[in-house]
Amino acid sequence: MRNVVLGFCFFLTLFLVAAGSVQAETRYVSDQVLITLRRGPGTEYKILKNLKTGTPVEVLEDGETWLMVRHQDGTEGYVLRQYLTGELPKTIVIARLEKEKERLKNRISELGTRAQTWTAEKEELQRQVSDVQQAFKKEKSDRLTVSKDYQNLQEAAKNVSELLAERERLKAENEKYAGELQELRGENEKLLRKAIVKWFLAGGGVLLVGWLMGKSSRTKKRGFS
Repeated sequence: MRNVVLGFCFFLTLFLVAAGSVQAETRYVSDQVLITLRRGPGTEYKILKNLKTGTPVEVLEDGETWLMVRHQDGTEGYVLRQYLTGELPKTIVIARLEKEKERLKNRISELGTRAQTWTAEKEELQRQVSDVQQAFKKEKSDRLTVSKDYQNLQEAAKNVSELLAERERLKAENEKYAGELQELRGENEKLLRKAIVKWFLAGGGVLLVGWLMGKSSRTKKRGFS
């Protein structure tokens, strides 16, 4: 970052020097505490102004010792050549660097704030993605559960079908056996009636024979008398 700032200042200096060469040359009071702007090219002339370090002046006439210059407020006079320089004074460079430093500091702070916002947004997006993943897993688990339940229902339905078929078979057998039982009961009743008739007839015959035998015995007894 420091190299970028120094490079910026270097190109800015070149730009200012190039611009000054096209128009009237601008020079700056070099790194001196205070110099004088005089009415003429000599220390015997009246001091018009005191110029601080970094004060820009426009060069009107170039001499070996003294330069005729114009101040920003329009005042024209002479200053010693040795106190002027075409380069930006260190104070201006430092001031500009400090200003640029402050701007970059503010920029870094702004980017830091944005980074915090982006971090918060990133965390929120990660949370949302996690929620979606959890929901997807739950949905997948629920789908597997439903699939298993469906398979169980299919098996149960199959078993129910088999049970219904078995019930119908048993019902048919039960009806068959019930019919056979009814027939057996009918035959049994017929046999019972026949047996009763036979028993009745047999019993009646015995009684008749006994009665006849008794009558015959009484008749014989009367003949002997």
